[in-house]
Amino acid sequence: MDEKEIVKQILSSYNEITVTEVVDNIVFFMLKGKEYGFSYTMKQEEIGSPYILVKNENKYNYPHILPFDVPADMEKKDKYRFICLYENENVIRYLQTYEEKIIDTVERLIELLSLTDLEIEREFQKEFLLYWNSMAKNQSLAELYLSRDRVFKQLNAYQYNKVKMRIVDNAIRLTDLKNQKDGEKEWNHKPELPCFYIPIIDNRRILPPTKDQPWDETNILMIVNAREYCRISHQCYELMAKAKVKSSSIGLVFEMIVQGTSINFTTIVHFKSAKNDTLLNKLKNEILSVEIIRSKRVDYYHLSRQIGNDTSLIGKRVLLIGAGSLGSYVAKELVKAGVCNLTIYDSDILEHENILRHNAYKICVNLYKVDALKYDLEWIHPEIHVCGVSREIDKNLLKEEMLKNDIIIFTVGSSDVQLECNRVFFQENFSKPVIYTWLEAGGEASHILIVNYSRDGCFECLYTDENGGLVNNRANSPLADELIKSRTIKNGCGATRVAYGTAILLRTTSVLLDTLPKVFDETIKQNSLIDISPTGIVDQGNSFAERNCQYCGDRNRE
Repeated sequence: MDEKEIVKQILSSYNEITVTEVVDNIVFFMLKGKEYGFSYTMKQEEIGSPYILVKNENKYNYPHILPFDVPADMEKKDKYRFICLYENENVIRYLQTYEEKIIDTVERLIELLSLTDLEIEREFQKEFLLYWNSMAKNQSLAELYLSRDRVFKQLNAYQYNKVKMRIVDNAIRLTDLKNQKDGEKEWNHKPELPCFYIPIIDNRRILPPTKDQPWDETNILMIVNAREYCRISHQCYELMAKAKVKSSSIGLVFEMIVQGTSINFTTIVHFKSAKNDTLLNKLKNEILSVEIIRSKRVDYYHLSRQIGNDTSLIGKRVLLIGAGSLGSYVAKELVKAGVCNLTIYDSDILEHENILRHNAYKICVNLYKVDALKYDLEWIHPEIHVCGVSREIDKNLLKEEMLKNDIIIFTVGSSDVQLECNRVFFQENFSKPVIYTWLEAGGEASHILIVNYSRDGCFECLYTDENGGLVNNRANSPLADELIKSRTIKNGCGATRVAYGTAILLRTTSVLLDTLPKVFDETIKQNSLIDISPTGIVDQGNSFAERNCQYCGDRNRE
């Protein structure tokens, strides 16, 4: 039996389906009073799945019917639209037989067409932005940078080259707006286009625009002045009644929450005049037309939520001491994990030999490493702010930075620097967490030490024996001097670097990223030493603390 006969036989087995005709490789059938087309694939196309078409009738709008016209190369020369029945990657088509694929597609269509009115509304809202953006006449994209608080507020509009637009919350600072140019052009503030953010608290009956139901002034008023449902808060209504507007056009950014997801959609409302009045009055009495704008929320908080980042790190200020190979890996992953305020100290200059195990690029050779990182990191997202200080940290600078930052992370190779800073933290009664991270001289193992200076254990404990004498770092595994020498690359002035690749940097950075949220939420309740090797991770807990250390040991003896 060929593919066409298999499809016809399966479709005919359903009482509610009537097969009408076959054109090319599409079997047409009637279901619930509408004609659909079942486009089947060949049996040998193991990964392909059949899909459903519906005639492109303007008055037939239903969830998951895509708003795009699909010209079908058939005798009828009619146009059709696809019906989306599958979420990406939610079905492994390779595992289904040909008949199972057909049955699964038909069952999904019947289930879709059996939705209740409330379910239809919910499905429309889930794909709200697909419809909204497809109805925009101007396909330019407006980028939305919004803060997380859901209160009525005025926003700033910026234009680039008359094509790109940004709508930005007043609380958000973007590094590429202030005093920076992109080629010959720059982002220009547009005070002639006042923009406002309006949070929707009740999204019942708010449906996206479709071909036969475009949005106009009635849809706007249904949100801001509806009597049937309180779609905005009373506070929002009062603020709109006070906000003054003297412009012939305004931008409105709405936000509604659909199944825990923020849906932001943007419109430009054109008024009959530019007379000065309240925003509420102009919306009630002056609307001339409503222009749908394609937009996408791209602020740092929103993007972090989209990939499952721990958003508790957003807003934390981090001081990173060391911008070498490990520091560069840590810095880049910190800003991708939620840290967008980062200060970095390092006095070294980037050399060619650094490139293959550093996150900076060859173009940055002969620049300070901190400057190379700042350039690279701020390109990731305009809300990332990096302060690069091209000098070594000293006790006076450390005292200043301690007051500004929420956590201090050491990725510097010098033990002297870390021991000196450890002393300053005790002298200043530092109350915020400190993380020491370092690679062993052999280039295989690494360590992370978490210290809260109100608890037992500090960095100097690692350099103190049971009698209170100073020794080399006790956390480091014993390694023969000859082996260390064999892994040290020298030039005419002595040792310049230890031979190790990027694997140890990736391992150490990964453990640090897992550790950081636990430090802030105090899941880690004691000072802890974590040992990292190519074969495993061992949390030694507080076992490293030496009671005879001259700093925390003195405190324990009191």
